[in-house]
Amino acid sequence: MTASADAQEAEAERLRIHGSNTVGAEVMPRIVTAWLRSIGYTRIEQRNIRADRTEIAAVRDGEPLVVDIDRRGSAAGFQALVEGDTELAMMTRAPTAAERNAGWQLGDLSSPEQEFSIALDGLAVVVDARNPVRAISVAQLRDIAAGRIRNWAQLGGADAPIRVHAGPARGGSREFIEQRVMAGQPATAALAHPRLWQAAHAVAEDRGALAIVELSTRIPPGTRTLAVSDGGVAVQPTRLNVASEDYPLLRRYRLYGAPMMSALGRSLALYAIGRDGQRAVDSTGLQSMMLRPAVQPGQVQGGADYRDAVAGATRIPLGVRFNMGSLSSLFESRSASDMDRLVAFMRLPENKGRSLVVVGFADHAPGNRLLPTMLSNERADIVADHLVRQGIPVARSLGLGDARPLAAAGGIDARARNERVEVWLR
Repeated sequence: MTASADAQEAEAERLRIHGSNTVGAEVMPRIVTAWLRSIGYTRIEQRNIRADRTEIAAVRDGEPLVVDIDRRGSAAGFQALVEGDTELAMMTRAPTAAERNAGWQLGDLSSPEQEFSIALDGLAVVVDARNPVRAISVAQLRDIAAGRIRNWAQLGGADAPIRVHAGPARGGSREFIEQRVMAGQPATAALAHPRLWQAAHAVAEDRGALAIVELSTRIPPGTRTLAVSDGGVAVQPTRLNVASEDYPLLRRYRLYGAPMMSALGRSLALYAIGRDGQRAVDSTGLQSMMLRPAVQPGQVQGGADYRDAVAGATRIPLGVRFNMGSLSSLFESRSASDMDRLVAFMRLPENKGRSLVVVGFADHAPGNRLLPTMLSNERADIVADHLVRQGIPVARSLGLGDARPLAAAGGIDARARNERVEVWLR
């Protein structure tokens, strides 16, 4: 770079994005690069300034722009947002209660105007294809990784020792195992491998092995994944179950912005959740938020009312959830975007003459059998009414109460997972 180019870049406009290394290492640079091209920037150059910082420089109409991606963790990114040192915070989790209190001036962080869900990531549990065990609970997986369950016979399988394999001792997958599976405990029984694919291949060579890998890890022939439950039904990590967030071992990659984002910052955030930004997400191997209807494998699992309601229909891979604590949005942020995507999808020429079935579910209410049914009907009707107002035909709307729970009842997290609405295409 020449001296004049150095001087020009020193005076360039900067767009700062701080936060998670997991988000910032690959997916965010791809989104940023695609976004810059889409709005007319050229001479795009990516530079690694240090281990935890990347710059992407570009020029449009002779004016330079530098996008600064600082990757020192979700907590650091949120703190930078609070202090006004970044336009967007990259996070692999929602802000904690303490962080929200510290950032009270940021307003409604759960609003679709400030929270942007850009990708899904998660864990898969891999075993030998000959293993008779088909499902595992999060609690059982925790006990296995901690060394408290050591034999497959304790899970209804063969009398054989369990050997646990995982990725490197430091990294995004191990961090998520410790947060989501281990609840802060160390996974002492898990043998660390430098690469996740090596952990998966260890299962192919050992009938008694179990590997905890990422959803994007290619699993070798002769192995398969276990369905996972978290106090509710056991769910396989299929594309449909991941996209709808029915599968329990998931985390969202999110961007957060302040109420008064710059035009550039908002443009990038909206691009990230749009069609082209989501294609950039797909290119990294992560699960994007794009809607791709998928046929449920085999017979639909559930009661007769559920099977009858969705007979002959194809499920849309989303789970609509609500944001009852927000003053600005009825739907939580991802669901608000999904509703827009759903309307656009139904307006495609190939969907002319087709209609939707809307099915609501609720959390269990001890001592009150009617309340879950009332709540699930109400929320199914809310979604159906929203669609009808957009000109989308809805063939049927019904609530099935606390049928098919995804989590054990009780607590905010369980309510957030169980109180959902499914949408099916006829």
